[in-house]
Amino acid sequence: METIHKIRIGGHLFAQPQDLLKLEARENYTQIYFRSGKEVLVATTIGLLEERLTDHGFYRTDRGAVVNMSCVKSLYRNGRKMRVRLNNNDLMKVSKRRINDMLNLSIQRDIDLIDNHTFTY
Repeated sequence: METIHKIRIGGHLFAQPQDLLKLEARENYTQIYFRSGKEVLVATTIGLLEERLTDHGFYRTDRGAVVNMSCVKSLYRNGRKMRVRLNNNDLMKVSKRRINDMLNLSIQRDIDLIDNHTFTY
C-alpha cells in the first residue's frame, strides 16, 4: 500500500492531498477548500502550491484556480467556454488555453462531458 505523505500548504500547515478539493488565488494568498467543507487562507502563492500538488492529481483550470481532479464530477462545454463541476457542485471556469488539456484529462479519468450546456453566471 502506497503511503501519501502530507504536503506543506503554508506556514506550519500540512495536509493530505486527497483531503483537498480546490484552491483559489487571493493575490499573494491562497484560499484552500477541503473536501470536509473546511476552508483556510494561507500566505503561499497558488503557483507554489500548484507545483507541490501536480504530482497528486491536481490541475490548474485558470490563472486563479487549481482543482483536485479526483473531485471533478463532470465537464460542461459550450463553444469555447468550459466549466468543471466538482463533487460539492461548485462550477469552476476553465481558461480557453487549458480546454484541450482538460478534455484529455477527462478522457483519461472517465469524466462525463456535457456539450452545448448553457452557463448561468
